Amino acid sequence: MLLACSSWLAAAELPNVVFIYADDLGYGDLACHGHPRIETPNLDRLAREGTDFQSFTVVSPVCSSSRTGIVTGQFPSRWGAYQHFASHAQNVERGMPDWLDPRAPLLPRILQQAGYATAHYGKWHLSGGGIADAPLPAAYGYDDAAVWTGPGRAVFEGTPYEKKLPLEGGAHDAVAASYLSVAATDHTLKFIREAAGKKPFYINLWLHETHHLVSATEEDKTPYPDVEEPLRTYYAAVTRADRQVGRVLDLLDELSLAERTLVIFSSDNGPENSHDKPGQKFYFSQGYTGGLRGRKRSLLMGGVNVPFLVRWPGQVPAGRVDAETAVAAVDVLPTLLDAAKLPLPKGYISDGESLWPAFQGQKQTREKPVFWIWRGGHAGDDWPALAMREGPWMLILDETGERVELYDVVTDRFEANNRASEFPDRVAKMRQALKAWEAEQPNEIDPRLQTQQPPAGAPSRGNSTPPSRAEIFVKKDLNRDGRLTLEEYLHRFPDPVEGRRRFPGFDRDGDGFLSREEFERPNQKKPTAP
Repeated sequence: MLLACSSWLAAAELPNVVFIYADDLGYGDLACHGHPRIETPNLDRLAREGTDFQSFTVVSPVCSSSRTGIVTGQFPSRWGAYQHFASHAQNVERGMPDWLDPRAPLLPRILQQAGYATAHYGKWHLSGGGIADAPLPAAYGYDDAAVWTGPGRAVFEGTPYEKKLPLEGGAHDAVAASYLSVAATDHTLKFIREAAGKKPFYINLWLHETHHLVSATEEDKTPYPDVEEPLRTYYAAVTRADRQVGRVLDLLDELSLAERTLVIFSSDNGPENSHDKPGQKFYFSQGYTGGLRGRKRSLLMGGVNVPFLVRWPGQVPAGRVDAETAVAAVDVLPTLLDAAKLPLPKGYISDGESLWPAFQGQKQTREKPVFWIWRGGHAGDDWPALAMREGPWMLILDETGERVELYDVVTDRFEANNRASEFPDRVAKMRQALKAWEAEQPNEIDPRLQTQQPPAGAPSRGNSTPPSRAEIFVKKDLNRDGRLTLEEYLHRFPDPVEGRRRFPGFDRDGDGFLSREEFERPNQKKPTAP
């Protein structure tokens, strides 16, 4: 009894964590960052009640690799995540796996093992769309999940939108895209209510806004009657995302959890490149960098310097602006563990460091450098291939190493004054460190992280023997535990509604899982009571 009581007290002292990650939201898209028209009252409140780290950078200018840096505390190149996870063919072409290795050190799993209830709601993209064998979120340490751009339960399942909108998510559907974050927030609020008072919780709420397709309902657009398209739709989408942040903050207040909950808001990279003409793909992608150079896919500040707001009443100073501390995405894992007074895993190699003293308002100098590598296209402002930050200094190189730019990004956030010729010794030293780091990055793909695709030229399944139920079971058993959850059973099922109807008919013992025998021999009668 004493041990159980001690464990409960220890869990009660652990802070709750809600990590809210926007998608393609620009540094300048917040009213508190000077946007002249977009209304973001809840994000402004978060900044007012917490600290605004204005020198924060993500460790990749695109989605999947940026998110890898958050959950692992390591540079995404360690895990082969050089760009976003896409189709198998695209991943192979890029020298990437099909999904983030679930054997990686993972913040949700560390917290889960420490007694946290863990959940992920919203965009996933730690595997590509349509990848058949990708592990479910549970394999990464989440107790519950509902996602889009990923495997498992779709975000609309279990929400009021389930019967009205496409279950698969519909991130590129003009109607469904307006409700993705709303549904993800519904799941978040439910999880908080269920966990409150029982366990500390860690929740990823990864929003859709403002990723393509940017959409808004007529109701969303009502705050902007005087704004012309495409800005009206973009502004409305940002304000809708802001409302979801407000819903979370309001519930924490309602449940008297605000002072026990660390809330972080950020964005995975800078804003998408805009198109000018109606009908073009990124016509409604009108994000604002706040004047920073570059956008998404660029290692210039506009691509990696994004909002980072932190609130924990009584722990993180309110109303503070920190424009100097070089916080990076890889610092989130060690900093959160430090805030919770939890140790790093044994043998863990961190590319980040705990900046908890800086979070508490102390002056702190980041000791480790930050490195970036970009292996996508290099047109326009996407020209940088490598970058390194050390203190206030940012060194940027192109593919050839001939174009070199050096900036003090604290005093010159807009990267207007290239000081490479002024500090040749600094350039030489940083270049050497950057090239040495690049040489250490892996280039081989672990075959265990690739979906099993037929070789080029091989006949398709349609021209050969259909897969047996035993083969299908192996494909669906994503966590390899010898049984199927409903979530696994629905994986790649062509009609999820019909799949949910069929599932109970297979589950002969009614335990909520399908054993191999139940799945492979579906016509057996249910056992009768003795």
